[in-house]
Amino acid sequence: MQDKPRRLVTGANQGIGLQIAKDLVGHGFTVLVGSRNLEKGETAAKSIGPDAHALQLDVTDQASIAAAAERVRNAFGRLDVLVNNAAISNTGMRPGMSVEEYSQSTRPSNVSLDEVRAVWETNVFGVLAVTQAMLPLLREAPAAASSTYRAVSAR
Repeated sequence: MQDKPRRLVTGANQGIGLQIAKDLVGHGFTVLVGSRNLEKGETAAKSIGPDAHALQLDVTDQASIAAAAERVRNAFGRLDVLVNNAAISNTGMRPGMSVEEYSQSTRPSNVSLDEVRAVWETNVFGVLAVTQAMLPLLREAPAAASSTYRAVSAR
């Protein structure tokens, strides 16, 4: 593990993030599976393999972000690549809600400001907060001499 590059993928316990994590491990990388829910992250990491490690990380919670950065530093020493994948498209879809009802509720003239704030908190401010917290670790990567940092936004 010491010689393998370390990748952190946020929102990696499902969907695109999970597939990115699987592909990275398949290419010989150590992958940190960022997940709001540690149990779900651990389940995802186990399904990926021994080079995947769960990391509790809620991109909307500054304490969670700081704790994740500290864990990366203590357990892995540095970070080579950050994949900001965690994202949401809505918080308002309710069980049993028809597509038509949902479509009506998310129109700019109808959508609640709380809904818009929640999406922006995750998809915009979360990316910035995680990048800022991980930047010192990214700067310690061997490739940092040739670039300030490596941060990739998957969405």
